[in-house]
Amino acid sequence: MKKLMFGFCVLGLFAGCKTTDRVEETHPVSWSHQQAFFKRIRDPRVFGMGIYDTPTGAQIRGGGRLHPSRGETLEMKAMEPLRPVVQMVRNLREKSSVLLDITSSRTWLEFGLAQSLRATPLGERNVVLTRLPGEEVEGCLSVVSALQLRQLFIEHPLLYVRMADGYLGSLARGIEEPGLTGVIGWDLLKKFEQVRFLYSIGQVTLFTTEPYTPDPSQVVTTLELVSKAGICAVRGRVNGKEQLILLDPAGDFEVASSGGAAIRSIQLGEGVTLKSPVVSKSPGGVRVGAYLLQKYDVTLCPQEGVVYFESHPPVED
Repeated sequence: MKKLMFGFCVLGLFAGCKTTDRVEETHPVSWSHQQAFFKRIRDPRVFGMGIYDTPTGAQIRGGGRLHPSRGETLEMKAMEPLRPVVQMVRNLREKSSVLLDITSSRTWLEFGLAQSLRATPLGERNVVLTRLPGEEVEGCLSVVSALQLRQLFIEHPLLYVRMADGYLGSLARGIEEPGLTGVIGWDLLKKFEQVRFLYSIGQVTLFTTEPYTPDPSQVVTTLELVSKAGICAVRGRVNGKEQLILLDPAGDFEVASSGGAAIRSIQLGEGVTLKSPVVSKSPGGVRVGAYLLQKYDVTLCPQEGVVYFESHPPVED
């Protein structure tokens, strides 16, 4: 079996693109503190995970167990546009703000948050480090006993511990308030039966095993999720041609394209069509962001492989 190597590798999977140019302070962890953290390395098989040979090298897989028949409702804390920053339980008395980013292929935690959750670095013999394109701070593949969203637990999730505190760089997606300490990515969110972005009431709901049945009168369009995209993607039409489109609730834009190239029209199924949208730059493919998505209530059903766009329910007097 190929050994997991100590060193850097660039994570070539999609990560959410930064959409606002801002200068924030990132505080890298000292080398001595990093070395102390790395010494706690454990073999992933201790946690019921496996090591597999792939064309790109050995990979660790597994973890992220959800308890059946659980659900939680979380308030979206990032405004203008409304974006899914939620509160995660740090310990009995503290909470931390994390972003639910379905265009990030992996989950990341700030070093201080990871330490408070007693994160353990993983490797067969050596720790596994990676770095996102354009980032100077590496992350260490690790596990924590659980991530807690109110009373919903994700047990032994695989994640990357960022070797810094403070600003999360491109992972923060330009979100200023509240300050982020982590990102929960598609690798964990795809395990849920339902991920509902209820823009009409400013909430996210997560269900572990309860299937979703929409009200047919409210459904605007239904799309299939692209199963092997590694992130939340659907097929739509851009300028009349079928193309992969990323659903990006963390993006502070209406539509984004590579280099900000103009788009004449973008269509998601039969019910969502936008003519001459305002287009922002996206280094990660064509995306529809929060300014478009918040016009609907959007429900992802990763296990079923579909996403529903529904009209906002009428306001009761």
